[in-house]
Order: sequence, then structure tokens, then C-alpha cells
Amino acid sequence: MLERVIGLPKYELDTPCLILDIDALEYNLQLMQQHGLKHKVNIRPHAKTHKCSRLAKHQLQFGAIGICTTKLSEAEILVNNGINDVLITSPIVSQQKIKKLLNLIKLAPGLMVVTDNLANISDLNNAAASVAQVINVLVDVDAGIGRTGCSPASAVELAKNIDKCQWLMLRGIQCYAGNLQHVVAYEIRKNASIKAMKMAGKIINFLKEKKADPLIFTGSGTGTYDIDIDVAEVTEIQPGSYAVMDVEYYLIGTKNSPKFTTFKHALTLLTTVISSNRKEHVTVDAGTKAIYVDQIKPQIINRKNLSYDWAGFGDEHGKVLANSNESLPVNGDVLELIVPHCDPTINLFDTFYITKNNRVVDVWDIDLRGKSQ
Repeated sequence: MLERVIGLPKYELDTPCLILDIDALEYNLQLMQQHGLKHKVNIRPHAKTHKCSRLAKHQLQFGAIGICTTKLSEAEILVNNGINDVLITSPIVSQQKIKKLLNLIKLAPGLMVVTDNLANISDLNNAAASVAQVINVLVDVDAGIGRTGCSPASAVELAKNIDKCQWLMLRGIQCYAGNLQHVVAYEIRKNASIKAMKMAGKIINFLKEKKADPLIFTGSGTGTYDIDIDVAEVTEIQPGSYAVMDVEYYLIGTKNSPKFTTFKHALTLLTTVISSNRKEHVTVDAGTKAIYVDQIKPQIINRKNLSYDWAGFGDEHGKVLANSNESLPVNGDVLELIVPHCDPTINLFDTFYITKNNRVVDVWDIDLRGKSQ
């Protein structure tokens, strides 16, 4: 398969498919790393976005301190591919998953997890004691989203309990304001995020007074990557979408622009016109099984004045309409889209076609795909 694909012009690929432009990707990785160096903050990218161990290794080559995953099963794939410095950013609570976690830590002793309650702390410590294996733990602090994380008022108490556990090593705190990443107005997003991170900064400062070992304060995302670094206590950030970008992020404001154009759109999706019998629209082969449905629609970038819609076209097909006096495409025409939300769209595909100068130069497996456990 690779022999047939390598060197092929991207518009000759079977569609729907995902394209990852290597030059744009590396531009994004380099820009984020320069940002980290300039502001003396470590970059720990989140693999929940791209679901690809090859891309994660690329991020490490560009200077990332480690990689984040949301789920244990994602971390398993990364560790089995030689990526050992992993932070799992959601709590691991069931007994079967804690057992798997301990098996994984045997391969990657530096792996870290988060916790947000006393019962979980006890379960982790008891399980670790049974196999004499230390677990590195961060306190997960709720930044206001109400999803995971302890209340700020209880964070210190949880940290003290971790510190008392023989088989748990307190490594710091996590505070991720996922609810703020797509706030459109920059100043509103900035003020809210600074408030949340300063709150967590007080917690880490208190813990530093009680503990000699260096502590991590991790959080932030693509939408606040240039905001949260103004909080001095932050030691690392967890951006994900910056590597590939999508329409949702393009539509938020930045410090100097009403649109988020700092990072390039490395990821696009190709779809082909398969029916053009109607005067008002044509049908393409990418429906809800290929593009995650969001309030925001995909943007067609290789043809002007065309718009995409899922409405009424089901799982397998999409509708493309022409704006103003633009002519509709015809059967066989390939359209290139920026997807609305990169993370769940990527999770629908098995591979990235890596392109340079619009020709395929490699194929990367999306090997964390479907790892939701």
C-alpha cells in the first residue's frame, strides 16, 4: 500500500481521508517550543488531539518535556512505543484500571497520574503497596469547569494525604480550565484564565513551603497557551490542538487579532463529489462518520464561495452548496476542508497521509484511535 501511496499527489488519494502537511506541523511544533523557551515554561503536549504515537515522538524531538493522555489505554500505546514520560490527566479509579496502571508503571516508572479525592488516594496507595511500586501523583484542582478535580479549598488536604502515603509520590498539581479554551473574546478569556491559574498558584506555593522536592504546576491549553505563562507558578502547559488546528480555534480572538492565525492549519480533510444531479447542491462522500458534527461547520479551502453542511444527509454523505454566483463542483472533484473540531474527527480515521508540497511522503497510523478506556 505504501509503495502505491508515497509520492502520490494528495488530490489523488481515496477519500474521505486526513492530510497532515509536514511543513505546517513542524512550524507549529517549533513555534510552541520557542514560546516555552522564551517564557521558561515546559511544553507537555496533549495526545488526545492527534491520537498518534509518531506525532507524539515528533513533539518530543522538537523539545517537549513529555506527553499527556486523557485515558490509560492511550498511555499504554505511547509507552509500548517507547514514550515513557506520560501524564494521564484524568483520574484512574476502577480496580481493574489501577492494576493495568501498575503494570504500565513497571515499564515507565516516571509515568504520572492525577487524583481528586481521598478514596482514590487510598485505593492507589493500597494497590501500589501490594506490588511495592511507587505511583507519581498530582492533585487535580477544579478550575471551574466542574468536570474533574477537587475544590481549591480541599486541594492542600488531598496533597497532605498523598504525602503521608508510603507508595505515592506527590509531584504537584494540575489545573486545566477546559471551559475557557474557546472563549471568543481574548480579554474575557484572559481575565478568567489568569484568575483560575492564580488561584491554583496559591495552592502550589503553599505546598512548596512544606516540600523540598520541586513540584509541577501543569495545565493550560491551546486557547490560553500565551495567557497562563503570565502566572509565575506555572511550570508546564498542555496544549493539544496547536499542532494541527481547526475551525473552532481559528474563530477565537488573540491578543493582536480577531482570529487565531498564530498556528497553521496542518490538518485538512479531503472529500470527493459523488453526485451532482441537483442544481442547488452536490453530494460529497464525507458525512458524520468522517467529520465530527459540531455547531461550527467545516471550511472548504481549495474552492471559493462553497459551503459544507451535514443537514439531512446522514452518516455517509455531506452537502456542498455554492454561495453567490459560484459554480458548483462536478463529479470527481476533490474538496479540501478544515474540520470544525480536530480531536473527535481524527478519532474517526486510521491514518494520517503526511504531505510535503502537496505530495504524500509518509503515512502515520492513528494508533491511539478508539482508545477511550
